[in-house]
Amino acid sequence: MAGADPSRTSSAGATPKPPRRQRAIASKTVAAVAIAALLIAFGVANDDRVAVDYLVVSRESPLILVIGVSALLGALAGALIARRRKR
Repeated sequence: MAGADPSRTSSAGATPKPPRRQRAIASKTVAAVAIAALLIAFGVANDDRVAVDYLVVSRESPLILVIGVSALLGALAGALIARRRKR
């Protein structure tokens, strides 16, 4: 292959992601890290104990735990909704 262009990549290798997709993934990652940092700061600043009413009982829990569980359940619900929309 004397006439082959050395600057061209071979088609057998892995194809890189398009730049627009890489920017979208990077921006989502930055947004997720920023939200996580704000959530952690908010939770640490609110370390009081609060009464949480479950369906059957009421219990005192640290507010940081209530915030964390709520955020986790919200993220799970959002992921399930986003997954369902893709189908």
